[in-house]
Amino acid sequence: MNRKVKEHKIPKAFLIAVVFAVIFWSLIKLSKEYRTVISFPIGYVNLPQDKLIQKHPLKAINIQVRGTGFWLIKQRIRKSKIDLDTRNLQKKENSEYFFLIHNQRASIQNQLSDNYTVEAILQDSVFLNLGLLISKKIPVVANFNLEYKLGYHLLEKLKFSPDSVLVFGPEAQINKLKKIELEKLILKNISKNISKNVAIKKSVLFDKIKYTSEKVLVSGDVDRFTEGTLELPFEIINLPDSISVSTFPKKIRAVYQVGLSNFNKINENSFKITCDYLESKLNNLTYLIPKFSSKPDFVTSVKLIPSKVEFLIQK
Repeated sequence: MNRKVKEHKIPKAFLIAVVFAVIFWSLIKLSKEYRTVISFPIGYVNLPQDKLIQKHPLKAINIQVRGTGFWLIKQRIRKSKIDLDTRNLQKKENSEYFFLIHNQRASIQNQLSDNYTVEAILQDSVFLNLGLLISKKIPVVANFNLEYKLGYHLLEKLKFSPDSVLVFGPEAQINKLKKIELEKLILKNISKNISKNVAIKKSVLFDKIKYTSEKVLVSGDVDRFTEGTLELPFEIINLPDSISVSTFPKKIRAVYQVGLSNFNKINENSFKITCDYLESKLNNLTYLIPKFSSKPDFVTSVKLIPSKVEFLIQK
């Protein structure tokens, strides 16, 4: 014989009554006043115009407040920011300064809701490391990976605009900043002129520095290059008047690369080659070493053939 087990269900009316009772109890509790300590985030205002915070300062202060449970819970969630006035700074030593917080109790109370009462500020003083605010021009340096299409190259060095950036910041950081790096630029199969705005790479080590430019224009003229050769005379320098030499060969072949747009600008007068007799003598060499003493800036990959010049002293 099967027995039917009766299911005992909690009446909905009872559940509703419990919920309302909990809510009513919570409202009573939250409407009462409590004391608690809350950590408030802080900022700093009215810093001296010629000073700047150098190291990370105190970011929050602990304040004992009194208020109803409603407002205290709201404050813990919202976290109102409090601005501390730095006009009454006192110097401790070197770049260390401090000010007393309890002198700003009225200001702090005004920044909070009237629903809270500031009873005590647990910190007594705030210390700040301040540096003299200075400016300086810092040169720009590149971090590029450029690959050119076969037969193409830059006519001249890349240009930066600006080539140096005016920066402002605390003296301690400015004096350590020697160069401004650009973000890495990667270009492949280049066959046209380069013109790119590249962002300045900012270091976390110099977080207090302000830059007058955020980007630098990097530009360069790209051209198809061709190879050229010239048979050129050379001059022997530092040769004593009492000595006469004969050389072999009499001329040297210069092999160079130049952009097509500049190819017709090249002639024998574009290069000057010298051999230093004194250098060979001091190094006990039996030959002279030809070198370029001048050449056009737009010429690249220059080499001299041969790289040694035999000579014979004539008596």
